[in-house]
Amino acid sequence: MSDRGLGVLYRFRRRGREPGEAFRFHPLLQEENPVSRTSRPRILVLGATGKVGGAVLRHLAGRDGIVVRAACRTEDARNRLQGVAQECVRFDFDAPGSYGSALDGVDRLFLLTGYSVDMLHHSKFLIDRAAEAGVTHVVHLGTHAPDDTAFRHHAWHQLVERYIEWRGLGFTHLRPGMFMVNILDYARANRDRPGVLVHYTGEARVAWVDVDDIGAAAARILGAPQDHRGRTYFLDSEAISMSEVAAILQAETGQDWRFEHRDAAELTPRLLAAGREATYASSGVAYFQAVAAGHAPDADRTHGTLERLIGRAPTRWADFAKRHRAEFLR
Repeated sequence: MSDRGLGVLYRFRRRGREPGEAFRFHPLLQEENPVSRTSRPRILVLGATGKVGGAVLRHLAGRDGIVVRAACRTEDARNRLQGVAQECVRFDFDAPGSYGSALDGVDRLFLLTGYSVDMLHHSKFLIDRAAEAGVTHVVHLGTHAPDDTAFRHHAWHQLVERYIEWRGLGFTHLRPGMFMVNILDYARANRDRPGVLVHYTGEARVAWVDVDDIGAAAARILGAPQDHRGRTYFLDSEAISMSEVAAILQAETGQDWRFEHRDAAELTPRLLAAGREATYASSGVAYFQAVAAGHAPDADRTHGTLERLIGRAPTRWADFAKRHRAEFLR
């Protein structure tokens, strides 16, 4: 965030609630029988059954000196996470009554929102409850975009970032590149055309990241938040095009691969059919179209921060292709 932006933020704070001052909540939302805090900090991980949240859980597992709590929306999810996290609690963004018990006794929060414009009020309500519950640090997963982004869904994530800051919570913002694993999902969905990678970014290079590296970075921050307080980290490894991805897959799998570009407008009905919210979906489509047209100049920017965070070289496409060779060949 620029110095100018920080000045605006601090002026806003002085005119409104003082940092650290709690909001008041409707008494019906208050929880009874709170969990007492212990000497071991308790970490709540949202999205625990998903790709990123699951990676965070894996990297937190077995760490000494912490209690890991997984947020689960369904009983099935809760059963699947037994033994992965020390605690599993019901949590649903659409059920604010679940926030209090999920946050009870929590010191640190990994915040991951859904693909919906509802992320704005969901995050606002949750952050308010987190501040009231005594959470001291929030690690938020955003998007790979500069502060002056012109793309709507990137801007929404940044509004969430600013609200976390305004509430006076300790924070670390993560801004990851495009997920490599999504290309594996596209390949799986295109089994009737083996060796064809359908995607929507044309020949533009974009910054990529492996979700396992995101999990490693988030776990390290959640384990020692004092070392990362007030920081924003872009997470990426390399910037390459889809044609270059296809060439890497061919070299690593021994199978012919080629990239086939499609206009991202084709994604809209598929996203809606899959239950994605229309406003968020349209913003994602517009972003892909801008990248393909060369109108997203920061999409290919890499930063080098991930290696410093996780203490090793981040996963590159050749590494990812080797690790998932069998899955790409199915």
